[in-house]
Amino acid sequence: MHGQRKLLGEGYRTRDGHLIEWLGHELADRGGVTVVSRPEPLVTSVTRRRPVGVAAAGTRSVDAITLRLPDPRDPRRWWVASARCYPSLPPSSASVPALVWNPFAALAPASANPFVGPRRVVLDLLDDWSRHYAFESIRGEVDEAYAAAFARADVVTANGAGTAALARRHGRTDVVLLPNGCDPHRFDGTSRATGPTTVGYVGKIGRRLDLDGILATVAALPHVSFVFAGPVLDAEYRVLAESPNVTLLGDVHYDRVPALLQTFDLGWVPHHVGEREVGGDVIKTYEYRAAGLPVLSTAICGIDARGLDGVTVADAAEHASVLAALETVGTRVPRLPGVIPPDATWRQKADVVREALGLPTLRSS
Repeated sequence: MHGQRKLLGEGYRTRDGHLIEWLGHELADRGGVTVVSRPEPLVTSVTRRRPVGVAAAGTRSVDAITLRLPDPRDPRRWWVASARCYPSLPPSSASVPALVWNPFAALAPASANPFVGPRRVVLDLLDDWSRHYAFESIRGEVDEAYAAAFARADVVTANGAGTAALARRHGRTDVVLLPNGCDPHRFDGTSRATGPTTVGYVGKIGRRLDLDGILATVAALPHVSFVFAGPVLDAEYRVLAESPNVTLLGDVHYDRVPALLQTFDLGWVPHHVGEREVGGDVIKTYEYRAAGLPVLSTAICGIDARGLDGVTVADAAEHASVLAALETVGTRVPRLPGVIPPDATWRQKADVVREALGLPTLRSS
């Protein structure tokens, strides 16, 4: 998607990162995985601090630097412009299968286009960019990229009902529904929560979140601590910091997330339902449950179809009363140990993708 800089800077916490990590691990003895990053302008590659971290085992990075400059009036348009700057693929890779997340790669020149040639291509859908508020200024180009990518992909996988619907709108009735998951071994149900009842959210803080619902819940429960771990993407959400019982931690590297979840009593998913949904599955739901946290969520698309227990679904207006009912004076909200189904693990997801790519069987270790 964004590439190696993002993976190292944040940790392999996103769907593309998890799949790259597992495929690299499992295919290390068979040549590993090459990660081709989205081209980056020279000016930003020089001015931005290089992320600290070690690339996932079995992976190697191809970074493309270009002299082209982003349009400061519309930075999102770089998704379109960067498609012309991907590095040429060596002729020897023509039969090497490709797993693609960025649909704009389908608009790259033929020499750099992973969809061109005899290779097998799997297009994996993260969010529906044709509905995503962040891509509103380039909606036409998004549709063009999707049309090209769907027309050329051998297999299309979707992380949720919304992205599967996107594929079907483009004629891909053969789309494979492959929801998100987690690595259960990274988490445990130990509670290290102290002080007031703590409701936690881990993820980007922006228009996907129901700000009015959050503020109403926070105001109704002044004795409850609400902790948000993630970057604030949209300025209007900085108002959260004005509530005395809200803590904004900023971005938290994925390596630190398991320990952070141990300090929560409940995992929260206060997302918009309907217009501001972006079509994708919510990874944090699986991670909250792997950590033994009860979960409270709005009725986002697919929330009832993940095979997870311990998830309460309610309208945003009801979240304060649901949280109040879970509290017991003088004691913590109890952990709810649960088993993540085998088909909801990233290893199993990587296995499905590996089969779709026509790659050899994964090693068992």
